[in-house]
Amino acid sequence: MKFKTPALAIAILIAISACASVPSHNEQAKALLDQGVALYQKHDYQNAIPYFEQAWQAGHMKAPRYLGLMYLNGEGVAKNMQTAFAYFTQAAAAGDITGQYWLGYCYENGLGTARDMSQALRWYRKSAERGDHVSQPAIDALTRLGVSPY
Repeated sequence: MKFKTPALAIAILIAISACASVPSHNEQAKALLDQGVALYQKHDYQNAIPYFEQAWQAGHMKAPRYLGLMYLNGEGVAKNMQTAFAYFTQAAAAGDITGQYWLGYCYENGLGTARDMSQALRWYRKSAERGDHVSQPAIDALTRLGVSPY
């Protein structure tokens, strides 16, 4: 392939290089999250924590949700609702559907924050948007509250 200007060729090479580096970063974040989840499922919470922290630093949006659950339930850490709320906020803002559900749950129940039903409904609706099995807890919460999820 011949380019009319060297600048165009350089721009294309830079764009291709940038795209090529994204999967390795995502693969690293996914591998870290997967290791954390495997440990979490074995109830090895102490060893799961660093993997979730590293996965979040590497850009995996689900990692703070797991950290939030650990603080919410006192799994490997002392229960701390404010910390759980902060992690769910990070997960929700990053687009994690389940993190959005848990943020709504915190708002509904006043866990780590003041009870705020308008925020609870906002986050439940956001989580329910996809309308599949992942968003089912938010759909169920909205139904329980007498609000249409759609």
